[in-house]
Amino acid sequence: MYFETAAGMRPAPLVHNPFNALVMPRPIGWISTIDAAGRTNLAPYSYFNAVSSDPPYVMFAPNSVVAGKDKDSFRNLREVPEFVVNVVSGTNAAAMNATSAPLPHGTSEFDHCAIAALPSRLVRPPRVAAALAALECRVFQIVDLPRTPDGRDNHVVIGEVVAIHIDDSVIVDGLVDERRLEPLTRLGYMNYGTLGAVFEMLRPES
Repeated sequence: MYFETAAGMRPAPLVHNPFNALVMPRPIGWISTIDAAGRTNLAPYSYFNAVSSDPPYVMFAPNSVVAGKDKDSFRNLREVPEFVVNVVSGTNAAAMNATSAPLPHGTSEFDHCAIAALPSRLVRPPRVAAALAALECRVFQIVDLPRTPDGRDNHVVIGEVVAIHIDDSVIVDGLVDERRLEPLTRLGYMNYGTLGAVFEMLRPES
């Protein structure tokens, strides 16, 4: 089939927007933030990825679900422009999903979902104690995207990675072993995935 996005994102026979099922798998950024009053927030974002490795920068998109109401992560970043990206492993899937619940503003998902936290070194938001890797970040730039037709705001937050935590258990022969990290990925709709076959393919030499 073929359709132009200006006409809508679910033409027949599609019953849901297919975009998430086409651009996948996507890593999940489990983002911890803190507001000016010291209240923490922890929320998963599947529109997350690295944008540069040297220097290291990442991005995530805290897009509004309801017109006129920013997500708590984004509101916190306006007050304290720092965040931590906690890598989600398969063993943390249920905890990650629990933190996606629509809790009242100011309620800490760390406390509500009984998720242990550890202090970061260079930024104020804490990190998830059980995460096998975490990236401490400072906001570099916020890009405002066009609003949706129903008035929801869309943003892209770009962060500079200033410190990295890696659990020693996932380091083998000087490399991060992806199988031991066991990253959880977001697929289309409400589907998730873990690593399947992992193989090496070297680039052609010039």
